[in-house]
Amino acid sequence: MAIDPELGMLVTEIDANLSHAETITHGLTDAQFNWRPQAGRWSIAECVSHLVIVDEGDIAPLRAAIEKGRAQNRTGEGPYEYGFLAKKFVASMDLPVKKKFKAPKYYVPPQESGLEKTMAEYRRVAGEIRALAISANGLHLGKVKSELAQLPGILRAIIKMPLGARLALMVAHDRRHLWQAEQVRQDAGFVHDSQSIRSVLDVQPQGSLRA
Repeated sequence: MAIDPELGMLVTEIDANLSHAETITHGLTDAQFNWRPQAGRWSIAECVSHLVIVDEGDIAPLRAAIEKGRAQNRTGEGPYEYGFLAKKFVASMDLPVKKKFKAPKYYVPPQESGLEKTMAEYRRVAGEIRALAISANGLHLGKVKSELAQLPGILRAIIKMPLGARLALMVAHDRRHLWQAEQVRQDAGFVHDSQSIRSVLDVQPQGSLRA
């Protein structure tokens, strides 16, 4: 069975996000990975770690939605229609950045993390989401609904998002924070010499604002 065009595009975008992350972090030392441009801005490490935390939390609800859709035989072909709020939510996360949001405490990344381990985790999580997206092939992406892991338990059972829009939201959120990480590497103050950056890291302030 050929993959649904919308799912095919989402898989392509998941691959593009992973490729972007690899490009941004290529050749960096741990010190450069953890460098912050200024107070209130995240390092590349914090951007990628945040994506690992958020995406990891979304895997179980996605898998449950797909399994339930299969059990209920909720199949169908696109194009799929999504409601105004779902489309607005996806657009609010995507580029260009129109508004900044402060990450909830449970999504705030560690202040420092190792490049190799963090990227291995991002590759793993991206791979799991990619596999889940492919496994949804044949399901009606507008009728199968997924819980939002970010909501409190009571609301989670009431407010759900169409599977196609949910996957699009995840892709857009990753793209947003990878763009944020890229701005760090392109910052005029980014120290390319690993010896020099160690002294900078010793004095730079902490921050928790996300893009």
